[in-house]
Amino acid sequence: MLMRKLLAFLILAVVLTAGCIGGNTGTGTTSTGTTTTQAKGINFKGYAPGMVVANWYKLFNETFYVSNGYENLVKHYFPSAVVKPASEYPGSGVLVLSPQDVYSKRILFGKAVQVQKLDFFGYIAYRNGMHYVGPWHGIVAIFNSREGNALMVVSGTSKAGVGAALNFLAGLKSGKIKLNRMAVVRSRDFEGILVKEIGDTNLDGIAENDEFVTLHQIIFDEPFQYYWRVVKGENVTVSGGFIRLVNDTKVYIHALGFNVSVRVKNNKGITLTYVIDNINPNYVMAVSDQEGAMKEANFGGTKVVVVSSGDFSIVPKNVSDYTVLAFGDHRPSSGEKQPEVFFKIRDEINRGSGVFIIDGGDLVYSGTIYQWEELMKAWKWDKPIFVAVGNHEYNGEGVNIYHYYFGPTDYAFSLGKYRFIFANDIMNNYRLSDKQWEWLEEQLETAKKRGERPVVVMHAPPYDPRPSGEHTLDPSDAKRLLELMKEYNAFGIFSHIHIYWYGTYEGVPFVITGGGGAPLYAKPEEGGFYHYVRLFMKGDGLIEVEPVKVSP
Repeated sequence: MLMRKLLAFLILAVVLTAGCIGGNTGTGTTSTGTTTTQAKGINFKGYAPGMVVANWYKLFNETFYVSNGYENLVKHYFPSAVVKPASEYPGSGVLVLSPQDVYSKRILFGKAVQVQKLDFFGYIAYRNGMHYVGPWHGIVAIFNSREGNALMVVSGTSKAGVGAALNFLAGLKSGKIKLNRMAVVRSRDFEGILVKEIGDTNLDGIAENDEFVTLHQIIFDEPFQYYWRVVKGENVTVSGGFIRLVNDTKVYIHALGFNVSVRVKNNKGITLTYVIDNINPNYVMAVSDQEGAMKEANFGGTKVVVVSSGDFSIVPKNVSDYTVLAFGDHRPSSGEKQPEVFFKIRDEINRGSGVFIIDGGDLVYSGTIYQWEELMKAWKWDKPIFVAVGNHEYNGEGVNIYHYYFGPTDYAFSLGKYRFIFANDIMNNYRLSDKQWEWLEEQLETAKKRGERPVVVMHAPPYDPRPSGEHTLDPSDAKRLLELMKEYNAFGIFSHIHIYWYGTYEGVPFVITGGGGAPLYAKPEEGGFYHYVRLFMKGDGLIEVEPVKVSP
C-alpha cells in the first residue's frame, strides 16, 4: 500500500513538473478508457480580459482532481461533480489543491496569482506583486501549459480560502456572482483572480446557515469587517476593539483601548469564548450586563479571556496618576531588519513601569511583507501598545497587513482623566479628510463633556522645530489642528521627525518622539538621539515629559 501511494505521488510530480497539465478549447471533451479529459488548449486571444475566468464552466467539465480531505468541500459547491484524487490527474482539467499541495508542487511558480509560504505568516496569497495575509483568501488560475494544454488550479491560504474560491466559481456558474473584470489578472495565456471570504467563522470553507458570509474580489486593498460577526447564529458586535479572527466558538478581539464592549443581538444563549488581547489586566475589570451570562473571566499577560452567553464589557478601573511610554520611527534606513537600537528600546520599555505604550509609526521601511515578517517576529510587548500609522508602513501591500494586525487607523479611548485620540494624518498627502475632521471634533467634544483632557496622537506633527524644517502636516491642516488643540486644551504626541523635542507652539504643548531607531535628523544637542519618552499623566490634567536616552 505504501509503495502504491509513493508511486502515485511520483507519477503526479513528474506530470506536474514537466508542465503536462492539460486543458481545452471549450469545444468539448475526449474520452480515453475510463478517464475523461478536456480538449486541448484555450485560445486566450479569443477572449476579452476576464472572460476566461467568467466562462470557466464552459471551458472545463466538472471533473475535479482534488487534494485529500477536500473532497466534501468540492461536493458542497458542485454536488453533481465527479471528484477524483489529485494523484489521478490526467494532465488536463481542474485541480483543487490544498495550500500545502499547490505550494509544494510549485504548480503556480512564476504565475501572477499563486499561494506562497513564509515562516512567520504561513500560507499567504499573491496577486500581481501584492501579498495578502490571512486564512480566508482563495485563488483561481487558468492557463495553458508549455505543451498547450489548459488547466484550472483552485486553491487558497487554508481550507477556508479554497472554499472561498469554489464558492466564487459556483456563483459565476449560477449567475449569482458578477465578475469584476478589474480584479482579474491577465497575462498572455493566463488569467487569475484572488477572492476573500468574510464570515466563515469556523474556517471550514463552507458558507453555513448559522454564518453570514460575504465574498469579495480583490484588486489592491482588501476589505475588513472590524466590528461584527455572526457566530453560531449569534450576531456579535464589538466596540473599543476589532474582531481579528473567529474560529468556531472563539472570538479573537484586539483591544483599541481600555473599554471593550460586546453586544449580542437576538441572543439565543449560545456560550462563546472571547479572547481579548492588547490590554492591561491590572487596570480593567469584566462586567456582565446580563445576570448569569458571564461564566468566567480570566486575566493574565496582556489578555482577558471571557466566557459568556450574552453581553459584557471590559471597563477601566478608577485611575488617577499613571505613566505612558511613547516612541516612534523605529524603521531601518533600508531593508528588512529592524535597527539594533529598536530591540534595546523595546527591552527597556518592557522592563519599565507603565500602563501602556504609544508607537508613533514608521514601523518598517516600505511596507513589504518581508519587512513586516521581521517586525512581527520582534513584536513582543508585555504591555498593550497603540499605534499611530506612519507613512513608511502604509504603502502597497503594507496597507492590508497594517489593517490585519492593527485594525482601523482612527480610534480613541479614555483612561483616568485623559482621552487619547489616534488619527491617520499621512494617507491623504499629510492632510485629514473632511470626515476625519468631523470625527476629530466629535472626540474633542466627548473629552470636554467627560471632563477629560484630550491627547492627540498622530504621526506627522503640525510643526517642525528645526531651522527651515518642513517635515510636517500640510500647512493649512497644521494650522487647523493647532487651533483645535488650543481650543480644547489638548496635548500632542507625534513622531515622523527623527529627533526628540518637547515644547509649546502656537499655545499648544506637544512632544515629538522620533528616535526609535531610524536615521537621526539632527545633532545630539539638537535632539538627535535615540530615545523613548515617559509621560506622567497626573490626575489634575498636568502631563510631565521625560526623555530616556538609549545608546545605539
